[in-house]
Amino acid sequence: MSGKRSAHERFGEVIAAAVRVFTADGYRAARMSDVARAAGLSEAAIYRYVESKEGLFVLAIRHALLLEDIPAGAEFPLKPPPLEQTITQVRQFVAAAVPFGSLAAALRGAEPDDPAAELEAVMRELFALESQTREAADMIERSARELPELADLLNTGLRRPVLGALTSYLETRAVAGALRATPDTAATARLVLETLTWFARHRHSDPYGAAISDGLAEETAVDALVHALVPAKFLGGGQ
Repeated sequence: MSGKRSAHERFGEVIAAAVRVFTADGYRAARMSDVARAAGLSEAAIYRYVESKEGLFVLAIRHALLLEDIPAGAEFPLKPPPLEQTITQVRQFVAAAVPFGSLAAALRGAEPDDPAAELEAVMRELFALESQTREAADMIERSARELPELADLLNTGLRRPVLGALTSYLETRAVAGALRATPDTAATARLVLETLTWFARHRHSDPYGAAISDGLAEETAVDALVHALVPAKFLGGGQ
C-alpha cells in the first residue's frame, strides 16, 4: 500500500511528523531520527526529501503557517531558504495581511448600526486565525525558548500586528460609544486575543479544555467577549 503513494504524499507525512516532533521537543532536542520514526520511515529516507534538520524545520514552519505548499512535481531533496529568510518572509506576509477581513473593514468604516454584530464578526475571524495557525504557533512557541529569533518573530512579527490593529479598533469604537470604554484599551486588546487564543489553541493541551468541541469553544469565547464589550443598549434585550 505504502509503495503506491507518490513521493509528494509521503513527504506530506514527513512534514506532519516534523511538526509534531518539533512542537513536542523543540528545535534543538528534536532529531531527524525522531521525525523518521514518527513518519514510519528510516532516517536515511528523510534525507532523500530534505538535506538538513534546519531545512526540515523551515519547511514545517512554512507549511504550518500556510505560507506555501509543496508543488506536486517538486524535485527532492528540497532546498528551502535559510531560517532567517523565512522569518523575514513571515514578517512581511503578516504585515501585509493584517488587518484583514472584518477587522480591516471596521477600521475603514464608520460607526456601525449593529456594534454587537461587527464585534462578533471580528472575534470569529480572529478565532479562525488562531485555529488555522495552531500547529505553527505551538511549534514556534516551543522552539522560541531556544532560538531568540523565533521568540522575536512570535512577539513582534506575529502578535504585535494583530494586537495593534485590534487596539485601534477597540479604541475607535469606544470613543464613538459603540463599545464600552475600558481602563486600558491595549490591555483589553490583549485580554481579547489571549481569550481567543486559549479557546482556539491552548485548550487542546488541557485535559478538560480538550473535551470542549471546536464549535462550543468558539461560541463560548465570542459570546463572553461580545457581552463584556458591547453596551447593553446594543444587545438584544438590553435596557
